[in-house]
This record gives sequence, C-alpha cells and structure tokens, in this order.
Amino acid sequence: MAGEFGVILGGMILLIVLVILFINFGGPKFRLAVQVFSFGFHRLGIFRKLPGGWHAPIPRTSGITCTLNCQACELAWLGCPVGMLQQYVINFRFPFYVFGVLLAFGTALGRAVCGWLCPFGLILDMCNKVCTHQYKPPDSLRYFKYVYLAGVVILASLTGFIFWCRYLCFGALLGVIPYWLTWQTVSAFWLIYHLATFAFYFTFSYYTHGRAWCRYFCPLGAIFALLNPFSTVKRNYDWKWCTQCERCVKTCPMGLDPTKDNLHSKLDCIKCGRCARECKSNALTVSSPLIGGMFKGKKD
Repeated sequence: MAGEFGVILGGMILLIVLVILFINFGGPKFRLAVQVFSFGFHRLGIFRKLPGGWHAPIPRTSGITCTLNCQACELAWLGCPVGMLQQYVINFRFPFYVFGVLLAFGTALGRAVCGWLCPFGLILDMCNKVCTHQYKPPDSLRYFKYVYLAGVVILASLTGFIFWCRYLCFGALLGVIPYWLTWQTVSAFWLIYHLATFAFYFTFSYYTHGRAWCRYFCPLGAIFALLNPFSTVKRNYDWKWCTQCERCVKTCPMGLDPTKDNLHSKLDCIKCGRCARECKSNALTVSSPLIGGMFKGKKD
C-alpha cells in the first residue's frame, strides 16, 4: 500500500509539473495533444482484454484521478473523485484522500484541470466546433453546478448509494457502453437511460455552447472553481496594451470577458490560453510563476 501511495503521489507531482510546463512554454498549440493523451491514459484498462487473448495486467487501483472518470467502466483504471466522495459519505468516513488530491490539483492548476486534462473537456471542445451558439443562458445558471456539488453529498447520504453517478452524470455513458458491448451485463433500460442523459447534456451544449457542461453542471468543476482564485496558473491582463478588439471575448469557451476581473472570470476561467493566443497586442498572458516562461499571443 505504501509503495502504491508513493507511485500515486509521484505521478501527481509529475503531472502537475508537466501541465505547467506545457502551459508556460507551449500554450494552446499543445493543449489538444495533452487532452488526447489524458483521454487515452484514463482508458488504459482497454488493455485488460484484447482480441487474440493478449492482455496487459492493468489493475484497478486505489488511486483517483483529478478529472471525471467513471470507474464503473472496465476501460478505466483510476477512480473518479466525485464517485469516491460519495462512497466516503456512504461509509460515514471523512474523505481526507479525496480532498487531498483535489486540493493539490486545485491549488496548483485550478480549472486548468478542466481545460487541459479532463477527458470530457475534449469531447465538449469537439462539440463546440459544431454548436450553434443559438441561446445564451443567464450567467446566474453558472451557480447551478454548486447545487449539483451539494446534491452529490446530500443524495449519497440519503439514498446510501452513488446516486449522482448512477442517474445524473454526463460521463456515466462511458461506464455503461463497454459492458453492453462485451459482457452484456447492462440492461437495455440503463443503456437507453444513460444515452438519454448524455443526449440531454450534449443537446443543451449544442444549442448554447460546447462547454455548457463545464459552465453549468459539473460538480468537479465547481470544486476547482472554488480553488481557482488560489491557483498558481494565472491569466494576466495588462490594460495598457489592450486595443478593445474583443477577440478574446469571442473566443473564450467559457463565455467570459478575459479583460474583466469579476467573480465569474475568477472562478470559471479554465486557463486554456485561447484568449492569449487571439490577443494580437500581448495584453493577455497565461502562466505560472512556479516555472519560468510565459505563453503570449503573437503581434501582427
């Protein structure tokens, strides 16, 4: 157990350092590669059972990731912090382990976890490329993710099982499909139910914005939002260089105005760097003082 803990801790530190390096020196041009790698890394359980009988010993571990990652899925090998939090509540134990992982990533990266590492962030960024932006929900709806966060704890304590994961999670479909395709241990009802849940969130995102789940519903995003103001990764704005072109506002996937330091901007910025990339006057930068270097946009 001690050896596994050392590996988990070392992996967390290495991951945090690598993400900060990519943000400081690479910026958005590396973000897609990091997202794809993170998606594959979380699904390494696929090597447990492959055609031809070949398999790799990828066990389910006691480790948890910093992102949504349904461990009900046979392809997963790291646990989801939201699912683990509910399990602690059900067992009447204080989740020191879960809080420790979230506090480490939250203070180091903040919502950069959402922008760079979350597998569902990759799916939603793909949705964003085709969504219509037809409707703009009121900014007050952003507070609904904190309702979801409270519901995670309350529903688990009232029902005695991981209610939110089973009925409300956007990512539960990834936990259902592998069992449906292989061992047929999931009923058609639950497959259809989670397809409908996924379709609801995806359709809502399609008509509003690709990152709508991250803005309005994600309880893990709510936790990192609360830690975001204390994160070492910062988006910086120098008004002296700003030309008020509003390119940054149009490109922000979270619907923020990067030139304003209001509450929504502090809580919901996912540090993706798209605003800095679009800024032609270098008024916006994204960086962490822990490691030298700074990503900036390019002047005309």
